[in-house]
Amino acid sequence: MNNLDEIAAEIEDKLNEKDDLREVALKQCRDIIRQSRKSIKRIHGGKLKDAKKHLDKAVKMLQELKENLKEHPDIFTSGYMENAMQEVAEGEIFLSIVEENNFPHPEEIEVSHTAYVMGLADVIGELRRRGMYKLKEGDVGEVERIVDDMEMIYDKISEFDYPSGLLPLKRKQDVMKKVLEKMREELVIFRKSKELESRIDALLHKLSKKKEDIGLDIDSLL
Repeated sequence: MNNLDEIAAEIEDKLNEKDDLREVALKQCRDIIRQSRKSIKRIHGGKLKDAKKHLDKAVKMLQELKENLKEHPDIFTSGYMENAMQEVAEGEIFLSIVEENNFPHPEEIEVSHTAYVMGLADVIGELRRRGMYKLKEGDVGEVERIVDDMEMIYDKISEFDYPSGLLPLKRKQDVMKKVLEKMREELVIFRKSKELESRIDALLHKLSKKKEDIGLDIDSLL
């Protein structure tokens, strides 16, 4: 019974190794999240090539991290790893929608299935943000397409009904529903506003034609 010190030393070495690896993983996850968020910002700015570069970098970093964690599945399945993969999934899915490409598969972008679903749910928020930009530009056709995409994603996410311990999706489902309803309302209001503008323009145009006949100063109505 004189080998306890030896065993304790071996365990301590392993734990120190894991602790060091955990710290490295935390930093890399923060870098992956940073690259993913930069990509989303570039997408909103219309810089799709730059967005793709940031996402490619994030996926490569994630791939290398997964390789380093092969012998430590407990770290690989940790919350911060899932968060990083979720951000990558969100960026990749958002880019595929904007470019009108097929959705990437989870394996293609190095993310877990749960992270993919969670990232897909978060894309709704980015689509609404894009939709608001397009409303300001008056691009109704694009906004309608965005709403269709939002509805498609919401309908699919609503089909996932699992315990929160496996897939903590309930809160996101509730948020998605509210965001989609708000986007629909804003689209309806915008359409009515454009319709009213058209009617006013038509009325003013009609009055302008009769201006000379009835002696009406149309400028006084403006």
